[in-house]
Order: sequence, then structure tokens, then C-alpha cells
Amino acid sequence: MPSATATVVAVELRGLTGDQLCEVVPDAYRKTLVADGKYGGKDASTGVATEVEKRAACSWHNSRMEVGGGVLGHRSLKISARAGGSGSRNALDRAKEEFGRGRTSHERRVNVRDGVRVDGRTSGSSFGPVKKLDLGDASYSQSSIGHSGLFATVYVRKGPWLIEVAYGGDNRTGARYPTGDSVREAAGKVAGLVAAELAKDAADVKLSGPCAVLTGSDIEAAFFPAVQGPSVGGDSGRIRQTSCTWKISEPVEHEPGRRFTARGGTLGVRVVDWGKGGSGAAFQFDRAAAKFARYHAKGGIGDARLRTDYEARQNLPGLGEKAFAVVSATYRPGRPEEGPVREVLVQVLVGERTIEFSYRGTNTGGGLVDEAGYQAPAFDASGARASVVRLAKIFVSGIASSGS
Repeated sequence: MPSATATVVAVELRGLTGDQLCEVVPDAYRKTLVADGKYGGKDASTGVATEVEKRAACSWHNSRMEVGGGVLGHRSLKISARAGGSGSRNALDRAKEEFGRGRTSHERRVNVRDGVRVDGRTSGSSFGPVKKLDLGDASYSQSSIGHSGLFATVYVRKGPWLIEVAYGGDNRTGARYPTGDSVREAAGKVAGLVAAELAKDAADVKLSGPCAVLTGSDIEAAFFPAVQGPSVGGDSGRIRQTSCTWKISEPVEHEPGRRFTARGGTLGVRVVDWGKGGSGAAFQFDRAAAKFARYHAKGGIGDARLRTDYEARQNLPGLGEKAFAVVSATYRPGRPEEGPVREVLVQVLVGERTIEFSYRGTNTGGGLVDEAGYQAPAFDASGARASVVRLAKIFVSGIASSGS
């Protein structure tokens, strides 16, 4: 009698956003590592979350800051955390396996021992020995020197979570690099804070800012179910940017063994706060409009390997201060059997912001392949444009009323 297949016991994962990960590091301490300023910025991102997979990241950078003793330098601090299972392994088992595999890989790339390069090369990045740490359930660090400077990276497994923290940089004046001890200490301290946070139960995950304006119901009403996301990215530098991405795929009910296809694609929103000035939002909007008109007039852009054709730009009255839509098709001339990937892009001017909406994929057809009247998934430009414009109107109205 064949043995029964073991059941994979799922590990419940707390929610996590990039903003929550940023908040783990006390602001006062973080500013001693990476100061705010004219040449600094912060990025926070949240991956598309499911019940079995979560990921988030946060980073700060400053390319010209006082690092002590009158020395100017570049510093960056990057944090990421992820957890996820699969059909045959839960998140905890997968984390253990990936952590061990990662350590083996990092030990294999060591090419500096006792301060001496041992691989016989004089160029390329240098990697020091792997050093065991006492953080989380398992941890180690590795220092490296490359084009971006001297960095210490700490790897931690805390339960099902894999945490990575990298800190370092280089100096514009004085000694070329920060000390290895200083960057290792900082990366280790931050990694400890993240591991301690991920040992706690999650606070409620609530999106804020522009990506919270559109709901899953809004998107499904404009397109079709089901929606995953959003994944969120942000840059709070001199020009503030926020990006939101949703994956959309229509479920197809089918019996085991029956062939089917599903229509779907990716919806993206990108908000750019240009600030005031001669190269502000209105200038950037007009520049983009002229660019697409030029691409259409010249019959597309690209080469023999990859080309993109553009339909004529269509102005959209009644949306923001100004708006237009462009439909494109990207294809490989040498592979006509692959067919083009089509996209509709809607650009909107709202005050000192440009907002770009895009949908790439298919929006018609799909279903059971052997049913009468079946049509393969395809892109209907007018329908896709109408769906994106509908969401753009909701979004523009939403950010105006919420102050996002």
C-alpha cells in the first residue's frame, strides 16, 4: 500500500510593509548612520503579499554627508525581510534551507583572509570571511569592498523570516573607507532590531499614501477578478516618487485535466512630485507628450532585436489639468510567432505631480480551450484604455480628497 503524502503544515506569517520596516530603526540612531539632507533620501517597498509569502524592504542613502572629524562621505543602509512557503515546504522549512544554502554560497566567495587577497586577482570585489553572530535563530556577517565602498552585510534567520542588512559606503575626503569595525557594529545592531520586531505579533497592516487610494474592488470593477497587491515602492529624495503595482488575473473554473487560459496583466501607477520650478510637473508632462508624438511620427523605436510601435497620442479632457493616453506594442522582429506585448499608458498632470497609469497584458478572451466560441486571451485597446481611465479618475479624485 503506498504511503500517504505528508501534509505541509502552513506557518502563519505576520503582515509587513516597507514603511513598518523603516520604523524599526529609531530615527535618532538612523541619522547617525545615514543623515538626512540635500543629497539624501529614503526608499520603502512592499512586495505583493499572499497568505504564504511576505516581503518588504527599506533603505536610506546620502551621497554627501558629514561622517565625523570633518570628513565627507557616502553612506547607505539597506534592510530587507522576506518569508514564504511553497507547495512542498512551509515558510519555516524553506527559510532554514535557504539560509544554509546562502551561507555556503557566501563562504565560497571569500577571497580575502587576514587582510590578504588569496584568489590571485588584483581587481573585482573583495569578500572577507563569514563571521558567526548571535542574532535571531541563526546569523552571520560578511564584509566586502567594491565599487560602492566598504560594506558589512548581516544575514539573519528569525523563525520563517530571512533578514538582510547592509551598511557602509566610502569617503570623499580623509581615509578612503569607513572602518570595518564601525560598519559591522552598525549592521549588526540594525539586524538585531529587525529580528526582535519580527519575533512580535504583527500590528495591523494598513496602506497609506497614494497606493491606498485604489481598492481591489475598484480594480476588479474596471477589469476583472482576481487582484493581488499592491506592491509598493517609494523614494523620498529631492523628487518624491511612489509606485504601486497590482497583478490581475481572471480565475477560470475548470475540472482537473481540462485546458484553459486566463486573461490578465499588470496594472501600475507611478506618482512623481516634481516640486516647483522651471522643470516641474507641467514641463515634464509636456515633455512626455512630445516624446510619444515623436515616437509615433518616426514609426516606433528600437532595433532588429526589440521594437516598440506607438499609436497616435489621444488627449483626455476632463481628467486632471491635462491628460493623454498612448497605446504601444513591443515585439521582437525576428520572432513573429511570439506576438507583441501591448500596453496602454495614461499620463495625467495634477498640480506639481505627474501621475502615470499603465496596463500591460490581455483583457479579452480566455476560458476553457475546448469550449465552443473559445478565444485566446488578447488585448483590446479601447477596452483597456476605458478601464485605465476609469481608475485614473477614481485615483485623481481620491488623492485630492485624502491629501495623499
